[in-house]
Amino acid sequence: MSARVVRLLAVLTLGAALLGGPQWVNAAGVGDAQQAMQQAQDELDQLVNQMGQLDEDYGAAQDHQIEVDADIAASQAKVDAMSAKLGDVQSALQDIAVNKFTTGGSAALSPLFSDAATFLAAEQKAALGRVALDSGEATADDLQSLLDDLTAAQKVLQAQQQEAADIVATLQAKQAQYEQLQSQYEARLAKAQADFGAAQVQAEFDRRAAVGNAGVRADITQQAGDTGTGGAGSPGRGGGGDPASDTGSDPSAPTPKPDPKPTAPPVSGKAGVAVSAAYSAIGTPYHFAGETPGVAFDCSGLTKWAWGRAGVSLPHQSGGQYGSVPHVSRDQVQPGDLIFYYSPIGHVGIYVGGGMMIHAQNTGTTVTLATVHWNKVVGVGRPG
Repeated sequence: MSARVVRLLAVLTLGAALLGGPQWVNAAGVGDAQQAMQQAQDELDQLVNQMGQLDEDYGAAQDHQIEVDADIAASQAKVDAMSAKLGDVQSALQDIAVNKFTTGGSAALSPLFSDAATFLAAEQKAALGRVALDSGEATADDLQSLLDDLTAAQKVLQAQQQEAADIVATLQAKQAQYEQLQSQYEARLAKAQADFGAAQVQAEFDRRAAVGNAGVRADITQQAGDTGTGGAGSPGRGGGGDPASDTGSDPSAPTPKPDPKPTAPPVSGKAGVAVSAAYSAIGTPYHFAGETPGVAFDCSGLTKWAWGRAGVSLPHQSGGQYGSVPHVSRDQVQPGDLIFYYSPIGHVGIYVGGGMMIHAQNTGTTVTLATVHWNKVVGVGRPG
């Protein structure tokens, strides 16, 4: 049998295995199998991206909830203080009024000392005025101003409480949507693995990453021929990172085009702490909205916690993290930098050097050390 025939049989057998069908298929069948595999991977990628966006929206809502809760606490304290002050004023006025009444003064007991909801504002103002003016201690407008301020503060508090309730409803809705997408993803993944085999599905994922990264590196090679590489503009290393490379940029981190942004800020001396924290989290299960070490992380929960260990505060949302840190070009990436994916941003990992990052990917996985897929990276940020 000729070598050419052997190669043809091998191709046909691979096509049959991918399709899970007959052992003898034509060349068109091989193409169909590859197309079906790519379509399945596209669908899985889309579901992962949608879940990532929901997770990010949930994280943003959580951060907003924290802010609103703080506002509520401040407003409640303000209302309590104003109520206490008004109570003191009313108590003093009551003493004055009783004294005037029992000693034959002109002021009489009034609706002021009954339920405030039972009489009109005008009547209340008049009552306050009769007592206060008769005692010479205040004006009616002063006392009414205190009541008006209290009413306004109570309205603000009520609005904040309603906003907090709306946030809770939003969180519950996002959770339900995520669980629905998770079910769809698991069903689609199971079908793809049944149709093509788990190894083939993973191989297609790896192939896409390799092709994308190779394309980016080819662009860099072209740029190097056109413009040269290196130079005095390369930033020095700050704190943590790979001790094997003491200065300059990481050569394993490609970029398709030079970034027009100004020279990157120096690497923070806290970066090493963040990287070490991320390494310690490897193996922690992924969970929607997770940010608890040893229990569960989502992508931005991991990076928030890792940099939090270094004393740097980040929001629990990858888009929020991108907006809160300086940006650097991909050819300037250093250990500790944050790697952002998708548009709108829906995923983040922490770069650790050597073309690798640590991230919490999606449901069913754990925090892991993985190759950076530069073809999907939309930005790099430098906390610290």
